[in-house]
Amino acid sequence: MDEKLEREIHKAADTLRTLGRSLTPVALAKALRGIDLPIPASTLALLISTLPHSRINFIPQFLVDVIRELVRDKTARVVCDPWARFGVVVAAIQETISPEVALAFTPSVDDAAVGHAIGNTVQWQVGEPIQLLAALSEINIACSVLPFGLRSQRPLTLTDTGGNTHDLRDDVGNLILIAASNKLAVDGVGIFVVPQSFFFSQHSVFRKFDALGLGIEAALELPSGAFAPLTNISTYLVVVRKRLLSKMFVAQLSSDSNTNLQIITNLQEGVEGGTLELGRFVDPLSFFGLDLLRMVERFKQARDHFGVPATPLEKLATAINLGRSNEEFKFPQQENAIFIPIIGRSDVVDSVDELTLKPQKYAQVVIEPSRSNARFVARFFNSELGKEIRELNKTGGVIPKLNKQKLQKLQVFVPDLQTQRTIIEIETRIATEHNTLLGLQNDIAELRRDLWANPRSASKVDQRLISLSNRLSGSLKQHAVERLDQWFETLPFPLASILRAWQATPNQDFYLKHLRLLDFFEATAEFHSVILLSAFKSNEGLFESHRQKLTDALKNGKVSFQQASFGTWKVVVEYFGKQTRQLLSGDTAARALCANIFSDPSLALPDALSRKELSGVLSTTNKMRNDWKGHGSVVGDEDARLRNEQLVGELQKLREAIADTWTETQLIHLVRGDLHRGLWVNEIALLMGSNSPFLTETRSMSMPLEKDDLYLAPREGAGQALRLLPLVQVGPSPQSARNACYFFSRLERDGAKFVSYHFTDKPELTGQFGEATAAIKFLTEI
Repeated sequence: MDEKLEREIHKAADTLRTLGRSLTPVALAKALRGIDLPIPASTLALLISTLPHSRINFIPQFLVDVIRELVRDKTARVVCDPWARFGVVVAAIQETISPEVALAFTPSVDDAAVGHAIGNTVQWQVGEPIQLLAALSEINIACSVLPFGLRSQRPLTLTDTGGNTHDLRDDVGNLILIAASNKLAVDGVGIFVVPQSFFFSQHSVFRKFDALGLGIEAALELPSGAFAPLTNISTYLVVVRKRLLSKMFVAQLSSDSNTNLQIITNLQEGVEGGTLELGRFVDPLSFFGLDLLRMVERFKQARDHFGVPATPLEKLATAINLGRSNEEFKFPQQENAIFIPIIGRSDVVDSVDELTLKPQKYAQVVIEPSRSNARFVARFFNSELGKEIRELNKTGGVIPKLNKQKLQKLQVFVPDLQTQRTIIEIETRIATEHNTLLGLQNDIAELRRDLWANPRSASKVDQRLISLSNRLSGSLKQHAVERLDQWFETLPFPLASILRAWQATPNQDFYLKHLRLLDFFEATAEFHSVILLSAFKSNEGLFESHRQKLTDALKNGKVSFQQASFGTWKVVVEYFGKQTRQLLSGDTAARALCANIFSDPSLALPDALSRKELSGVLSTTNKMRNDWKGHGSVVGDEDARLRNEQLVGELQKLREAIADTWTETQLIHLVRGDLHRGLWVNEIALLMGSNSPFLTETRSMSMPLEKDDLYLAPREGAGQALRLLPLVQVGPSPQSARNACYFFSRLERDGAKFVSYHFTDKPELTGQFGEATAAIKFLTEI
């Protein structure tokens, strides 16, 4: 897109946002008649669909771009969108290949009014799409984002290639799909967005494709939450041909245009990609979604880790007893039994006393002692892999659940009994040591309570403290310090560099040391905020659904992005931390959306960033900063030492809250990259730990990286990476060859101001920073 057109589009977007605050879509369509907007009709329709009151017709930009590429090399006399909404799709196809006739069908007079007003030559027809399709003789390209979950009251009757009639009963969207596909020319193509249930529902029209002489050439999964917040269901872009096909190409689309182009190239050339996401060929009738294919790959990895193949639960169990709703019901007493929740994501437990739900919501599974230990099986099903296995086996509609048959087929990895006993024994010893530490914490808490409850007892408390301190040997204290130092080096460079500067500060300079720690916590709040903002912004519809609420939260906190402060970032972490927790506690679709926006299939990163303990640490340290900065008197040595110790305590809490998150996720940036056999082979710098220059490695990924941007990527795998907003900058410092990190601080007249918390030679930078300024302006739009 050229710069002039891009400026016109931004101008149009601003115009539409202004009008859209007060106008309905129909009134907006009429207003558009008098506005000279020299931009493509599809782009204008897309802009209208992003307005809050129009979002039922929302279609993401990346999807429009993919459809353009799928039809670019085709010629067509008749193109038809049988469920046209505002006409985004049909207008995009018309602009791409210029068919003789472009038809848009809709049951909505209002949608047609908007479509007419955007100024293209599409022929609009209002009525029932299936009836309108029946009047057509032949379609070269049928393409539509079909309605999801809209039930049809009437069957659709079609005649197959053998002259037999079929009464098809399905959702409206699927019936429109097969009615349009049945009208395709011999060399025609149908391109439709459908829910995942299209492939596995026993009532799906997909079951009649062979009889009707139809085939699915490709099924491309859209990113989770592509239509959020309207729906989080898993959706696919299917390519239909009017011929039988024995193999179907499957892949994972993304919001990255280069990745999608590679997928389309692989499809058109008939080759598989370097990863599952870039393309595989499968048997259409055995395909139930990419999640199952991913699970197969996860099983291969788990088999390598455990050293044994997966075993179905029925081979470990001697009995499976489902709970009953009868208030008198009790599970029979059985040794070596586990209790699996048949709904929700609660933990599997090995004692009836640990049940957190009603008994009818559990199944008791008695494990054969000669095969496995019940506690081991319970721990496996509570792991991330175990939870995925449970979720994928649930069936049903509104509230999916496990039935007895599905419970029997649950896969579990169990090593030999000796290995199980060793693992459980080590876990018991860990629990023992943990209990010892809890006891010491209770002793210390008691000393603090006694000191402030009765100041006259200070001398006695001092003696007890000396005794406790003597019991804690010097080597143990040194071990704690060393372990904290080692933890520093697992953190991303923007944070680790500040802690290293704190550590390098002379031990007796507690005033400077506590200021370093305050800087660290403020930087931590901003860094985590940037990750959360980047994740939610990666899904346009999802972010828009939170924009106003986030703005309100910032206003209530009397903070802003333009003049960012510790308080600004604290509010962001609290707000999006809560939203992330809701996704993580939601259904499979919500968790898939969460994994997608964070580019983290393990969900470890969003889980860590959404923990209440993290928000608690940032809230506490923000209050400390405000209280101490507002106190104008000189800070003495003892006060500075106490402040430093208090902040070290919060540092330990932070370490506990985020655990080993940063050993599995890495901050990276591109050194150089190249496309090789369908994969981007990227040489990346690992921006981890406090030392630079940074280590580099070559990593094959299913997406290209931009050289000037920072990304978060899982340590393992060749999938996607989360592109961070340009509010944190890492690179060679302006005045030396050393690498420095700068955090966005505020917008000023002459650009944006960034500050460094570890590089004292040049602690501030002010300049245009166009991308950072644009990001702040985007975040502050309403």
